[in-house]
Amino acid sequence: MPHPVGRGESGERTGVYEMSEPDPMPPLEDSLDVVCKDDPGFPVFDGLEFPGCVAVPMTSAQYEACEERLEFWDEAAGIAMIADSEPGVGHQQPIGLLGGIVERIAQERGSRIARFCELGLARYGAGGNRRAMQPDEVLYVYPERAHLPTAGSLTVGEDDPPDVVVEVDYTTDVRRGKLRVYESWAFPELWVEVPDHEPPRRRRSQLSGLTVYLLNRDGRYEISPESHAFPGWRAEEIHLAMNEPAITPAINATLRRVGAELGARDGTGPDDDLLLAAHRRESRAVGSAEGRIRERVELVRQTLAARGVALSSEFPAASCRAALARASAAAIAAASLACRTERDFERLL
Repeated sequence: MPHPVGRGESGERTGVYEMSEPDPMPPLEDSLDVVCKDDPGFPVFDGLEFPGCVAVPMTSAQYEACEERLEFWDEAAGIAMIADSEPGVGHQQPIGLLGGIVERIAQERGSRIARFCELGLARYGAGGNRRAMQPDEVLYVYPERAHLPTAGSLTVGEDDPPDVVVEVDYTTDVRRGKLRVYESWAFPELWVEVPDHEPPRRRRSQLSGLTVYLLNRDGRYEISPESHAFPGWRAEEIHLAMNEPAITPAINATLRRVGAELGARDGTGPDDDLLLAAHRRESRAVGSAEGRIRERVELVRQTLAARGVALSSEFPAASCRAALARASAAAIAAASLACRTERDFERLL
């Protein structure tokens, strides 16, 4: 499926939906056998609902050429669901921040986490007709082990499902439609984020917060207090990180904790990340050089004090420290024994 094109792997606020468990999901088939109560002539997708969306007739050819973001498309019905309002800042901020958040965890763990934004998902029915959706983001925690989607699309049953699917409900509500489809496709983990930034209109049933849905052994979604793909990362912590404009010390500590837990499970750590490993080597080298200079300064102080050579409180000056860093131990000893003043020491050095 060539559309949509993916864009690469490239105070205290908490809360989750106040809601009951999802209603039992009706079977998802290619046929459309339920009609809309408000408009008897308009079919509903097997009882699925798409609040915040408008229905648009769309053939297969139109779908292939479409560049708009589609929440859902049914080839047999020839109908697409498109959000009835443009994404605002409140929608974009959580997804925009998620990249940096996940990268922090990946660095602490010491291995890459793959991200795909606006990836097209499609499943072929028995008759060859497709159903397609587009999440806000998907995450692969172990991309090196997965058969990843290519060309900006994932085919259910052929490509490996992502470890996490992320949906941001700014003016939409995925609970009555897309959530049920993800469940039928057996995607293991779904995050539904309702941003703190409220649009002019939001359904009263939605409170800001993030809900984690995990697929149970019966193939049904259950609400979980924390992620399974990112062990120990609680829903309220994910929501906070996705809604703060910057990574605070508290958020950073949480991300390091989650990354360390993943690393402990995998036997990896920050030194396995090429960038962090390079920074650590440089830091250790600088620390080692500074320690060597401090030792040399102390030795010179003791030698000159024993010889009765007075030293000022500014000793050693910056130029003298540089000379101490370059000089050999023999040269430093010779200058310490021959000098008469601290300026003489630097000259001899």
